[in-house]
Amino acid sequence: MIKLAKPIYLCSLRRRSGKTFLAIGMLQKLQKEGKKVAYFKPIGVPIGALSDKQDYRVRFIMDQVFKTDLPYEAISPVSIPSRYYIDAIDASKREECTNTIKEAYEKISKDVDYVIIEGCPTIRSFVRVGIDDVSIAQALGINELVFVQTDSSDRVIDNFFFTKNYFKFRDINIKGLIFNAIDFDYIPRIEELYENHIKRYDIPIIGIIEKSMQLLAPRVSEIQEAIGGELINDAASAGLQNWVRTYIVGAMNTQAAQKYLRQAESAAVITGGDRADLILAALETDVSCLILTGFIQPDTKIITAANDKGVPILLSPSDTYTTLRNMERMETRIQEDELEIIMELIEKNIDWDLLLK
Repeated sequence: MIKLAKPIYLCSLRRRSGKTFLAIGMLQKLQKEGKKVAYFKPIGVPIGALSDKQDYRVRFIMDQVFKTDLPYEAISPVSIPSRYYIDAIDASKREECTNTIKEAYEKISKDVDYVIIEGCPTIRSFVRVGIDDVSIAQALGINELVFVQTDSSDRVIDNFFFTKNYFKFRDINIKGLIFNAIDFDYIPRIEELYENHIKRYDIPIIGIIEKSMQLLAPRVSEIQEAIGGELINDAASAGLQNWVRTYIVGAMNTQAAQKYLRQAESAAVITGGDRADLILAALETDVSCLILTGFIQPDTKIITAANDKGVPILLSPSDTYTTLRNMERMETRIQEDELEIIMELIEKNIDWDLLLK
């Protein structure tokens, strides 16, 4: 007799809600408890249509958390790029994609206790072609999804009611809510909203996880990739693993800038390479990296000072505005040395009885 796995399907109304973070923590926790657990992402979302077709999140989980002999395609059977995907897939491929997902799920869910399923970027994603989260769940025989929210505002109520009504229309249920990356001072408000507005619908809160700045802060290497920057002082290359918690744009005079520099923590200072006075002042404070815009090479004395401090200097090919825009679009990635932090947050902030029932 084939053992049926218990699915835990994570979905969200907005992007970057932390579904990968939650999946990693759940995998670690269940493995620690001696459970047989598998990871499944029906639709992987690679960065580009013409680049590597693998979703880096899936690849990371396979390399670090869910180590298996199964091929990538068994874990994430369908691949749709995050941009310009309209021409890559249409409704005529719905049946083919659905069957591919079903076949992969049947294989991966054999002889395991749980399958952690990471849903699409949002519950709206790919609805045009009928391979959205609800359609996939129903095709797999799953009738309830775990809804993940990240807003630290009363928008959580609008999001909840929209999703509840949409799921009712689609004949599927919300198993429970997970509030992820929530501001500390908003957590009591969530508890209040639950008592007054959500509890009556018999939908439980499975977890409330406070925002971790360490996990949300990008590494210098991620900024480098986002802006297409060139590291010009290899002697400070170890600093590419520095976290960046603050951005400071050096468009003011040095005296005015010093006020902000002294207050900043793990700052990325963005300025022109010809602003030697400001750059040297920045190097006397808690700076994680220097980003020099306009592709202007700094003086040798600046490179020497940065090397002495172990601060990487990134030369951006763009102007300051474009550089900042590229940084805003950046998506931070979970690193291997952050797995223990994730495990601790998930283990203590999830109601495991509710999640696994």
